[in-house]
Amino acid sequence: MKKSLLLTLCASALLSVVTPTVALAVQEEGQWAELPVATLEEGRPLTEDLSLVNENQAKYVFLFIGDGMGNIPVSAAEYYLGPDNGNAGNGTAQAQPLNFSQFPVIGLQNPTDADHYVPDSAATATAFGNGVKIDSNVIGLTPGFTEQTESVAEKAQTAGKSVGILSTVTLNHATPAAFYSNVEHRNNYYEIGEQMALSNFDYFAGGSLGGRTGDGSQTDLYELMEANGYIVADSQEEFDAITAESGKVYAPVEEALSVDGTSMKYAIDRAEGEPDLADMVAKGIEVLSTNEEGFFMMTESGKIDWSEHANDGATAVKEVIDFQNAIQVAVDFYYENPEDTLIVVTADHPTGGFTIGNSETGYNSYFHLLDNQKVSQEVFDRIFASELEANPEMTFEDFAPVLSENFGFIFDFEATEEVLTRAEAAEREAEETDLMLVTPYELEELRYAFDQSKLPREERSASQADLAKGYFSYLPISIASARLLARKAGLAFTTVDHSPERVPVYAIGAGAAMFEGNFENVDVAYKLLAAMGLYEGGETAVDRIQVTGKFTGEEEVVEEEATEEATSEESTESAE
Repeated sequence: MKKSLLLTLCASALLSVVTPTVALAVQEEGQWAELPVATLEEGRPLTEDLSLVNENQAKYVFLFIGDGMGNIPVSAAEYYLGPDNGNAGNGTAQAQPLNFSQFPVIGLQNPTDADHYVPDSAATATAFGNGVKIDSNVIGLTPGFTEQTESVAEKAQTAGKSVGILSTVTLNHATPAAFYSNVEHRNNYYEIGEQMALSNFDYFAGGSLGGRTGDGSQTDLYELMEANGYIVADSQEEFDAITAESGKVYAPVEEALSVDGTSMKYAIDRAEGEPDLADMVAKGIEVLSTNEEGFFMMTESGKIDWSEHANDGATAVKEVIDFQNAIQVAVDFYYENPEDTLIVVTADHPTGGFTIGNSETGYNSYFHLLDNQKVSQEVFDRIFASELEANPEMTFEDFAPVLSENFGFIFDFEATEEVLTRAEAAEREAEETDLMLVTPYELEELRYAFDQSKLPREERSASQADLAKGYFSYLPISIASARLLARKAGLAFTTVDHSPERVPVYAIGAGAAMFEGNFENVDVAYKLLAAMGLYEGGETAVDRIQVTGKFTGEEEVVEEEATEEATSEESTESAE
């Protein structure tokens, strides 16, 4: 009897899945009984298209690093690109996948450092670029500085491949430095620059160099690059003239085009026709692809991280979207060379505690409001400085039109905050209000940030609240304005520092299958080397999966004893 009943229930369940319009799936009674049952989409794929993956050795390898690009900035960019009316429950919420999130293989890597759960770019870049966990702020040296590491780029060079290192920030910054440098601290910019000049890599491009003259008396790093055989193409004309016959090249963008004199412009600040990361990748392919042994190219979009540090949601979203343009150049190359090209896209760590959704907007999102922001926080710093220089006695009311122009804020200086009951608030919520209207609470927040910004840095408040809001790290009025607009759009930040949650790895092409799964950031290096035929790998079988308990330290002792015992047995057998 029970067996018969079970078979009947199973049959019913199967019918409801396979043929959702059968009578079993329709309510016989109730409010919605007369409505037709939705039919499932025919032919929806249930697996990835693995025709875009092969097991060939990768001749051409692209590694793209979105610094600070965890899951959230990617999702925020895809939602921003969706229908404008997908907000407040009154439209269509439909993400528009970025090109790399359409790659057939997606994995997760753990970004923690050897000594910190919340990591930094130096150690994370060394991990996935060199295959070794190291301490925060260190580049290419193991804990205790007992050994130096060798990067996948250096190994690729030894194997005969050409090598390119690109970044939108300084080329002696932490992430690019991890592929050619070994230093005790990431801030040793001059030492890193010296090692860059000695790397003999074929192509560097993007940002300038930090600390070019060291203590001010040392040889300019640009001159050092030239002394080591590099062409320094630091004008647009010289960049355009670069060819595969040019020899070793370092191509920084013109400093006149850079806001801070060292990095490439944010996408939100860039005028049409000014150089972007996609241009740098395209030129890199032109320079590197003539090598019969192929190439390894690492490309970093470093200012995704910078914008998130500044809690600048609009700028971060547009940096991610711009990043896919650079990745598309590699994707186009992949389609021309599908059998021996590998593209991997990942991040070193998330930044800013970036989230989608906040208590003020609830379940509603207004991503289209991000278009009200006209410049990055970085450029707005300069706008404020210029306005203050022109009018040292400037009041907040004097400055409010500048905020409106650059962030779209609408001000009502006569408004006062009303304390409402929950019922009154619900009734008021139904009324039409402009989403860009600055509330009395927000007005006070901006006014305070403005007042702090007028003070010399050393005189600004160092209260816990102000430190938490990043007012010591950034110009208060700039970060407060960018963060307020992000909040109105339905985004939020919890820190001006990094966070340690796992980050995605996207892969397509030769050897891409290895990047599926959940692994440590050091495994990215092993997998890249294996894809190039430079590492054989080991046994893929794992122990029986079990519930994880709290780490006590006893596990390491047991493991060490087992290792010592195994070594002793091997020695005995060898002696016999």
